[in-house]
Amino acid sequence: MTETVSGLCESQKQENTTGAHTSDLSYPTFVVVGAGPVGVRCAQRLLDYSSDAQVVLVGDEEGEPYNRVRLSQYLADHLEQSELNNPVTHAPHPRLAEFHNRKIFEIDRQNKRIIDDQGQQLPYTKLILATGSIAARPEIPGVHLDNIISFRSLEDAQTLIELRQTANTIVIVGAGALGLETAAALKTSNNRVVLLARGGLLGNRLSDTAESYLSAALSALQVEVLAGAQLEKCFGKDAVERIALSSGETIDADGVVLCTGIKPETTLAEKCGLDTQRGVLVSPYLLTSDPDIYAVGECAEYNEQLYQLVRPGFEQAEICSRHVCATTDQARALPPYQGSSNDIQLKISHIPCFLIGSTNSSNDPNLRVLTFENRFRGLCRELYVCNGKLIGAVVVGAWEESHSLKQAIADGADVSERQLESFCEQGNLWQETREQTLKQQPDSYLVCQCNGVSKGELCTAIAGGKRKLQDLEIETNAGSACGSCRPLMAELLDIPAPNLVMRHARGILVISILSLVLIAIAAFSPPPPVSDSVQVSWYLKKLWYDNFWKQVSGYTLLALCVMTASLSLRKRWQKIKAGHLDHWRYIHSLIGFAALLVLVVHTGFRLGENLNLALMLVFLAATCTGSLVGVFMARNHHWTDIKLREHRKWWSRVHYALLWALPVLLFYHILAVYYF
Repeated sequence: MTETVSGLCESQKQENTTGAHTSDLSYPTFVVVGAGPVGVRCAQRLLDYSSDAQVVLVGDEEGEPYNRVRLSQYLADHLEQSELNNPVTHAPHPRLAEFHNRKIFEIDRQNKRIIDDQGQQLPYTKLILATGSIAARPEIPGVHLDNIISFRSLEDAQTLIELRQTANTIVIVGAGALGLETAAALKTSNNRVVLLARGGLLGNRLSDTAESYLSAALSALQVEVLAGAQLEKCFGKDAVERIALSSGETIDADGVVLCTGIKPETTLAEKCGLDTQRGVLVSPYLLTSDPDIYAVGECAEYNEQLYQLVRPGFEQAEICSRHVCATTDQARALPPYQGSSNDIQLKISHIPCFLIGSTNSSNDPNLRVLTFENRFRGLCRELYVCNGKLIGAVVVGAWEESHSLKQAIADGADVSERQLESFCEQGNLWQETREQTLKQQPDSYLVCQCNGVSKGELCTAIAGGKRKLQDLEIETNAGSACGSCRPLMAELLDIPAPNLVMRHARGILVISILSLVLIAIAAFSPPPPVSDSVQVSWYLKKLWYDNFWKQVSGYTLLALCVMTASLSLRKRWQKIKAGHLDHWRYIHSLIGFAALLVLVVHTGFRLGENLNLALMLVFLAATCTGSLVGVFMARNHHWTDIKLREHRKWWSRVHYALLWALPVLLFYHILAVYYF
């Protein structure tokens, strides 16, 4: 068996095109077509649940499998590309063969073989279609111009990163979860981002109140939302230059991103005669109309329902893999697939939003919808209660009880009138336990919703030596899908939450606070007396009054001021890409603090008069506002409220305005010193 797999892998490496691959059919061969997250999960589970089967994963994209669910986080610079890697196994497996950049052209059901576009054949005992979906592009004039991009793959994300650096105006078409996250990720201080929301935000699944809060979150990021706007036409010679809307309005745009939904990739299934409607029709065990072929994920249609999220795909992969590997008697005893919830969870910048459970405002007389609002903090929470049980929720903004809420809705937990009153008044259901940490939760508490991993399973893995976040993820699969549970995993490991904390956040926070303290001392403390009787005063007099040392400290201060401009160049000059922006922020804060220390040496805590006083006050104000921005940036993962983000933005603008005034005053200061 090992030789067979080795031969397959070797043919992959050498791109052997001499005909059909051979396989030892005395062993079952399970072939998975599609190397997305659901296809990879199928391959993992087939290896787990079989003892002798050969598992073959075939994907049509170049490179190793990656987690497309987290592409919007990669686009927003919250992840490095290496963090998208999604291997079947982290070490070579003797029963696994993987083929990348192989597009399957045909399924020969009669001979149980798949054939790629080069004519190479691969036999199968059981075949699993995990072909996913393709982007739905609207049929409108000009949609095929350059710089009109459908966001679906890693290649698309890399194209969008380049577009973000060069485009002046980017239009996002579609206001679903992907459209919202894409709009937030593409917004920079140098471009304009317009979001076309033809049917409302998140497919009109929000109440008017919740939608107003989500719109406010986008506005805080300076994303323009055009409600009810529909793209009618795109204009341009080679690349898009302008678009027209159904209202008659036109917008100059040099980039358009299509987030207009997806449609199941059923080409293979249709070509070989499998039953299809919108997707590939499957049974409760994910079997197609062929007893040897299964379909899972976005391409599968179960009970007239398509599921376009990763969690249902994982649930289907679990049931499908167990059924493939089971004997006939075991298969009869397996629980069937009964459908999945279509929960939505997203994060716009650092502002979370989720819809879980049943959130349809039906005519059921027993349904109650309770709302808590806090405009200042940008919080909107809606609970859906039926017959005294929690059945759904819509949340915009941070909520410390969100994980307990998800668990309660999944369990169909009862909720008392007293709890509902507390929610309406204070926004919490479990007021007495809202500060409860994950470690205080029971072992049955579900930490990873996507993969169904409990706190107990994580604790067992940690006790077994998995004490790093990556090791814990590999061992349990927790955090490998959308990544939203990684802060909870970090809490169990007693390490900082990943992807939420800015790099060097603690260092920037400490330096910013020290700078504020030094500014307060320089601005409000009286200048220290210099006595001739104190020996150290001689050195202070040299620094404060000797022309040579005054020039040394003055030009050092000028050089440090010039160096602080490097952060602005890194953010705005597209050719400078070296290093993560957070590293530049940290260096910027260090240089700013050093400049303050040199300022103390240069002035001796004296504010001066006239021009010197103006220069000193502007310098202190610029460093003060910069330090306040540093505090906000360092605590941004805790202070996620919209109003606080707007305060940070206000301080940033004041900081920039003062920095523009500083060079002018410095020029006149130097001129006055040398002229007089």
